[in-house]
Amino acid sequence: MAETTSLLTSTLQDRDPVIIVTIPEDKADISLINNKPLKAIIQLIVLFIISAVLVCLILRVYLPPLDEKQRQHLHLPRGIEDLRTLNKILNEYMDRYHYQIILSYSVVYIFIQTFSIPGSMWLSILGGTLFSMPIALLLVCLCTGIGSSNCYLLSKAYGKSFVKSRFRSKLDSWSRQLDKHSHNLLNYMLIVRISPLPPHWFINIAAPHVGVPLIPFFVGTFFGVLGYTFIYVQAGMTISDLTSDQEFTIFSWKNVGALALVAVAVMIPVWVRKRAGVDRKDYQEIDHE
Repeated sequence: MAETTSLLTSTLQDRDPVIIVTIPEDKADISLINNKPLKAIIQLIVLFIISAVLVCLILRVYLPPLDEKQRQHLHLPRGIEDLRTLNKILNEYMDRYHYQIILSYSVVYIFIQTFSIPGSMWLSILGGTLFSMPIALLLVCLCTGIGSSNCYLLSKAYGKSFVKSRFRSKLDSWSRQLDKHSHNLLNYMLIVRISPLPPHWFINIAAPHVGVPLIPFFVGTFFGVLGYTFIYVQAGMTISDLTSDQEFTIFSWKNVGALALVAVAVMIPVWVRKRAGVDRKDYQEIDHE
């Protein structure tokens, strides 16, 4: 009888851990994988729909009273022909509806930046066709900063599971780079924005998950895109003078050289601080992976 009891007790001891430990872990995993990401995706879709409806309402209220033929061409530009058409339509109303067009342009720009919708380059060029250089520069940089910050906040609130599971290796690599440049974070963000790699949409969604604060992120974005914005706006200002589409160019060796000089200028304060011994940590070249 004693042997039977001992055997029964041993069997229960072997099985109890399986029952107590394994089942709750499985349930927790199912909840983590299925429920939380799905809920976040649904919330993002709802926010996107609400934002799109608001943008449409604002455009309907503030855009000039366009006729039906003109409204057919009212969409995000996808090439030089679209830019020509939008420039021709909107310039007819610039004198009477100047501020309404600025507001409509800004709302659309912030919307596409917030949700990482392709087309910001062509909108930047359109800004050069519609506005003067100072206004276009300020508008594009400000809208890029606000829209990118919105994307940052959305990723922080709803994208943690997706971003960390989908881009874990890149996040780890970028986090190591940030540790090296923690004493010069603003300069680092400026260089990251000036560089075409990594893509800017990735910077927007990844920054909150590697410890980049919002204020350096916004300031780095605002000033970091200034070089590209100048090139795009300058290209837009030439559209009305072109005789053929083949004459239209965005980048040239002169423009690329100017961007390189801007990047060097941004690094000068870091170099001076290092030479002065203020920052004793080793400073390495930025590696975009």
